[in-house]
Amino acid sequence: MTQLHIQLVSAQLAGNLIPALMERPEHAALIVTPAMQAQGRLLRELEEEAGISVQTFENAPDAELPRLHEFALEVVEQLPEADEVVLNLTGGNKLMALGFLEMLRDTVHRRIYTDTAHGRLEHLPVGSERAESPTPLTPVLDVPLSLRAQGFRYRSAVSADEHWRRAAGERKQVAKKLAEVARDHGDFLGALNGVASRALDREGRLVAHEQAFDSPPRGRWAQNLRWLCDEGLLDWEEGAAAVTFLDEAHARFLNGGWLEEYVYHRLRDEGIDDVALGVEGTWDGTDGARNELDVVAVHANRLLVVECKTLRHGRDDALDDQQLYKLDSIGDKLRGFFGSSWMVSARTPTQSMRERARQHRIRLIGPDELPRLRAIVREWKASVEDAGA
Repeated sequence: MTQLHIQLVSAQLAGNLIPALMERPEHAALIVTPAMQAQGRLLRELEEEAGISVQTFENAPDAELPRLHEFALEVVEQLPEADEVVLNLTGGNKLMALGFLEMLRDTVHRRIYTDTAHGRLEHLPVGSERAESPTPLTPVLDVPLSLRAQGFRYRSAVSADEHWRRAAGERKQVAKKLAEVARDHGDFLGALNGVASRALDREGRLVAHEQAFDSPPRGRWAQNLRWLCDEGLLDWEEGAAAVTFLDEAHARFLNGGWLEEYVYHRLRDEGIDDVALGVEGTWDGTDGARNELDVVAVHANRLLVVECKTLRHGRDDALDDQQLYKLDSIGDKLRGFFGSSWMVSARTPTQSMRERARQHRIRLIGPDELPRLRAIVREWKASVEDAGA
């Protein structure tokens, strides 16, 4: 049985894209106003990549009901033959939806509306018919597709490399323990981050293996260094101020990479649909400069963007603001799939940072909460699943 979806294109593509990926129609007809040309091109690209044959009807009116009625009838006359025609009324403005529904209500076989907020596909009845029960939205989006639908073209991810995944798995318990160290001995972790940073150049290459603390580590600091030595992450002799970083991967890990890996593992451990670390890509409409996202996850078609920070806060208010502004700017562009933004920090955030994070709708997770990150992930997972229950 061949199927065709008629889709009113609007700024947010989820309402059209998710049902199309769920039902995989052979054909799609995109109704595109002049203001939505860019979104129409993007939706066409995504659906054609999914194997759907797409026909675009441009210059659709977004006002004047008689013009909308006439345009809807013209569209129907040009559609390919299909056993089932589905009218998706999620996109467009209210008048467009009303105009198409009035003219095509009896022509099409089904009328649907994507309630993204509640994770449901609503079935609109004809006349006095009773509506069918809504259909839960099937998880059909992964990280690359979710980002692409919001104008961010995924290029690569560190976690896509099999060698990296194997090495990260071997470091998993170390990352977990470092989360506890961040809670209990943040000053040590800050100093370690500093010496590891000096060992690397701006491109993250290991250029100076040996680096020294301001004074020989003692007490808890020495205990933590002995543990890291036993784990094979660095070399250190008792009583010495200098440590030796063994290779580039371990130096990057101790320079803050451990926090990204810890977040990545916690998300993966909870069975999140898709998780990626170190995502690189470019925004549509820019000069092509690469942007990096620390950790990105998708569950139940909902996006989560996580920024990870190991630098001390409070020394430079402008830098603290810049970090939050960057995440807020990214979040604004990506929240089309009812997404969430987290900033996970290994150093204690200032009160002003916490206040600004609340204003920007960013969940700020400090070192005190790091050991219970798994429970926080579990709460987020339950909240997005409950939306479709």
